[in-house]
Amino acid sequence: MSAATVTRHSDGLTITRRFAAPRELVFRALSEPEHLKQWWGPPDYPVDQCSVDFRPGGVWHYSLRGRHGGEVWARSVYREIVPPERVTYVERSSDPSGAVTDDRPGAFVTITLKNDGDGTVFTARIRYQTPLDRDRAIQGGVEHGFSRALDQLDDLLIRLGAALR
Repeated sequence: MSAATVTRHSDGLTITRRFAAPRELVFRALSEPEHLKQWWGPPDYPVDQCSVDFRPGGVWHYSLRGRHGGEVWARSVYREIVPPERVTYVERSSDPSGAVTDDRPGAFVTITLKNDGDGTVFTARIRYQTPLDRDRAIQGGVEHGFSRALDQLDDLLIRLGAALR
């Protein structure tokens, strides 16, 4: 298993990982709620609830629930979707009804998927409004949590690939 590479920038982070799966399969795992529920969020904070309206202007609303308590809600609005290459969205913390909160810094996220021989390079560029917001997100565990989520994505892609054979 290859690990994610995290690069810090003054305005955010770039997280990159290569998967031994075709780009179309990685895109499905990124766009379909039944797949997102299986990998999004770190293992100790799995997705508890998830609704996805996967289109520009559509909303992705989800909660992560800690195994030992705690709950995190987020609301993302899709800006651009270019199958199977790119997805951009604006993510904010929210409450269970989907109302935006200021619990965590908001972010503008661009995920790109590039063919790489028999695999796919997944790159998430996460930008924050200020360096302080970036630092708050890092302190909140975004680097470690996103990297652990990508470990779960790798496991899911292996299972989905085996099911297609």
